[in-house]
Amino acid sequence: MNSSYKPGQQQPGGPTPGQAAPGSPHHNMAQLTPGQHTPSQENHIGNVTLFRTGNFFVHAVNRFNQQRTGMLHRASGNTSLLEQIRWVSAERQRVTEVGTRLLPHIEAINPVQAKEIPVPVWLEGIVVTLGLLLALARHVFHLFTYPFYQPDEGTYISNAWAITHGMLQPYSYTYTHPPLGWIQIAGWIQLTGGFFSFGNALNSGRVLMLLYMLGSSLLVYLITSRLSGSRSCALLAMIIFSLSPLGATYQREVLVDNIGTFWLLLSLFLMVVGESRLPYIVFAGISLGVAILSKESFLVFLPAMLYAAWLHATTFQRKFALVAFTYTAISVASSIVLLALLKGELFPTGFLPWDHHQHPSLLATLFQHAQYPFKTGSFSASWDAWKQNDLLLLIASSTAIGINLVIGWANRMYWLLALLAISFWAFLLLSDNVYPYTIVPLIPLMAINIAIAISTPLKWLCQHIGFDLVRVLLIFSLIGAFIPSTIQYTQPALAQNETLAQTNALSWIRNNVPHNAVVITNSYLYTDLHESSSLGAAFPSAHIYWNAALDPEIRGGLLHDDWNKIDYIMLDAQMLNDIKIPGGPMLLLDRALHHAILRVTCQTTTNNPDTTIQIYQIIHSTR
Repeated sequence: MNSSYKPGQQQPGGPTPGQAAPGSPHHNMAQLTPGQHTPSQENHIGNVTLFRTGNFFVHAVNRFNQQRTGMLHRASGNTSLLEQIRWVSAERQRVTEVGTRLLPHIEAINPVQAKEIPVPVWLEGIVVTLGLLLALARHVFHLFTYPFYQPDEGTYISNAWAITHGMLQPYSYTYTHPPLGWIQIAGWIQLTGGFFSFGNALNSGRVLMLLYMLGSSLLVYLITSRLSGSRSCALLAMIIFSLSPLGATYQREVLVDNIGTFWLLLSLFLMVVGESRLPYIVFAGISLGVAILSKESFLVFLPAMLYAAWLHATTFQRKFALVAFTYTAISVASSIVLLALLKGELFPTGFLPWDHHQHPSLLATLFQHAQYPFKTGSFSASWDAWKQNDLLLLIASSTAIGINLVIGWANRMYWLLALLAISFWAFLLLSDNVYPYTIVPLIPLMAINIAIAISTPLKWLCQHIGFDLVRVLLIFSLIGAFIPSTIQYTQPALAQNETLAQTNALSWIRNNVPHNAVVITNSYLYTDLHESSSLGAAFPSAHIYWNAALDPEIRGGLLHDDWNKIDYIMLDAQMLNDIKIPGGPMLLLDRALHHAILRVTCQTTTNNPDTTIQIYQIIHSTR
């Protein structure tokens, strides 16, 4: 009896399916060579087919003039015990080897695309390095003077300062954001020797954002190169991402959005190059979990990343890959829930019978987010800012997403890219508070969609008319036109010194205010005032205005709800708007301003009121 396997496509490596293992009694059967199909013996005289499918048949073989030792004899009972033992042992070895190597035919959804023109690896490395150096030079230019230090930057830096002092936040941790983002900033601060290695605390954070930008740029190149098979297309995506006017502003700022974007891209990169290998799937899940722990909004990418895991896993591994990726990502991301549970801060005060003391709560914060009374950001206002900064990118990316949705009917990879961008756009449209910097995770996704949408029709055209070099030259022409135009467009804004007023205000406080004074300021000066340096001693009684007005420990405990306890208020445009809200929560600070005199006004060279800072001294009552 003999069995033969006739695959439709020859698989590399290992014994040919249907071939007996060496040492087996069937080893003298006809052997296969690459490109040669299994010789069918169905038509030989004396053969009887017992079972047959499209690629497999079993038949009895009548071999003349061949010793039958080890072969099945006729059912005559003449088989000796020794022959039976030898046959069972040999057949077991043959079946073991053939069964192990005869895996299902696997063709990954993301095979390595053929490169358009053979290029040495060292030359590709030089080109990519030059692109990264260009991005580095662009972002280093006036890194510490543009844009205006934002309150969110100060919040994350002050949280990093708290980490270095054994706390999660300078005040009670309220679970507004997961802490892993500023934990990474704190690690960078420790690694570089402190908060003032690059001037002030925010400058140190901006240098870290520069490194995250470079890492994200490289990942954009690698992801696009893998998915498109085009190095020129990947270079275009990297240039769009790193030189975009939107990126020139928001990628400089100390934002956990920039940190989470890097980890999201790393997760996507590991997924598309993993070829259904378990370590890549697990580390992709870990990276996505880190992104979610850096900023909770990255949770909206989980469905799209599950689709990526489904696409880039082989058919028989898809269920396992989805379970492994989902379990890993959710396990890492849910550590914030474990933190709240261990601290006894998962449920609101009074929810449990034995819980009577006031404390922050993860679930209470989630409910407050759903019903946040002060909507300081809106999609329409942010959309206007995005249009003003980079209308071309918005139009091009919207068109590219539409193109990729259409092409996705033939290649699901295009649907993945479009789905990643669409999912975050939907999140922005449905969110109550959208700030201009919230678009940061979309910038690399828009760049990848644009580059691949441009490359696809060019690749199709060149496949039909030849001359693939023409496609490469066209893409490089786009790169050559994009670089000088975007540099010229963003040059006037980047040349402004918008942080001059903040720097001067900090210097004035250090030189003219007693160190034991109660100073109310915005968050971007908190760390510089609380950390001692060669420039001066710390101001331990400096507080962020929002906490001074809303935190019971500060308002009721330190200030006793009395404006007389405040000595100085450093006021900027945002603080003034918040304090002057009719019936708002800033009544304490509003009363203090009504009993204050202006000591100094700090302005930039453009005298922009949005970047002007005024310092008031409170005239205390003698009651």
